[in-house]
Amino acid sequence: MTAATHHPASSAPTTRQPAKPGRITSLDWVRGLFLCVSVSSVSVLAPRPRWLQHASWIGVRFEDLIFPVFVILSGCGLAFAYRNQVGWWATLKRSVVLLVCGLVFNMVDAQTLDLSQLRWAGPLQVYAVLVLVIGLLHRVVRRPSAWVGVTLGLACVQAVFLYVWQSGCPGHGLTPTCNPSDVIDRAWMGSDHMYLHGAGGHDPEGLVSTFGALVTACAGTTAGHLALSARGSWKAPARLLGWAATTAAVALVASQFLPAMKRLWTTPFALGVGSLGIVALAIGMAVLDLPAPKKWQEARPRLAWPWVALGRNSLFVYFGSHLLVLVLLHTGGDPSNAEQLSDRVDLLGNHRQVSFVIAMLVLWAGLAAVLHRRRIYLRP
Repeated sequence: MTAATHHPASSAPTTRQPAKPGRITSLDWVRGLFLCVSVSSVSVLAPRPRWLQHASWIGVRFEDLIFPVFVILSGCGLAFAYRNQVGWWATLKRSVVLLVCGLVFNMVDAQTLDLSQLRWAGPLQVYAVLVLVIGLLHRVVRRPSAWVGVTLGLACVQAVFLYVWQSGCPGHGLTPTCNPSDVIDRAWMGSDHMYLHGAGGHDPEGLVSTFGALVTACAGTTAGHLALSARGSWKAPARLLGWAATTAAVALVASQFLPAMKRLWTTPFALGVGSLGIVALAIGMAVLDLPAPKKWQEARPRLAWPWVALGRNSLFVYFGSHLLVLVLLHTGGDPSNAEQLSDRVDLLGNHRQVSFVIAMLVLWAGLAAVLHRRRIYLRP
């Protein structure tokens, strides 16, 4: 990753360029709130409660929502970035860096350098593909209305594909032994490079689920363009709420034919979780970005600052917190370094899980605050 720092403008004469849209505080604020939840979730040591474990197949638990919410907010951020005319080379470089980091992450997780057994897919790889595809789409799709069409079009293609596939399964339902991921992802990766080496019958970050993640990311990108099209007025959150209602309605219709599940990132799940992130952004925009009484307008930047600091380095904090906990769990023997550290920071008495979560939150919030104070933002 590289650090982007911001410096005062040079006094040298330059060619006058159109002003770029400034940052929208609500997006960073919502990202910050999300990161508090994410860091807390990944820091809960075993035994983890059921709701902090992924659903084994069909169904949605709290843990299933965390990465998809990151995807929807990232989609919003990509809309802002491409409105500021991010170059194609920067997009390609970011995707390559993310892919490499994802493979390194998998090596740490598997504790092996054996490439013949290394899992190829993962959340960072999914994110890399989304960045690349959204960048490509921005070369031809720019208007908010066009993004609405792209999102709903992709959702319809995905829904029809999954529905046709499940119609050929015994009992007309998607199962670990009859689903498109078991065929498509096994064909291009091979069992040795799949999730659980193919024993799960699917890969939750394979090509099939990445297509669902693209639907979610496009819903977020659409929300970003809708917000930018009316920023500074109440039309912006109103348009966001209208878009959230649309995605929720389509998700509800799709749920009559397909199950909602994170394992294959099905259409009801892709658009349903998208609507949650869009509503959160609309609320944040109404509170933080619209004209307000003088006292509140002066107070809200200070009140939002800790969460904005986290949100400005969202990718670094999100994946960095996962990597740190993974390393702590895999080192130190029995008990692991994570368990040893949780005992040392337990100031509450027999509440080492809670104490460890608080310690991780303080660590990452403090690091993000220092970086934000120095205007250092780590990106691929």
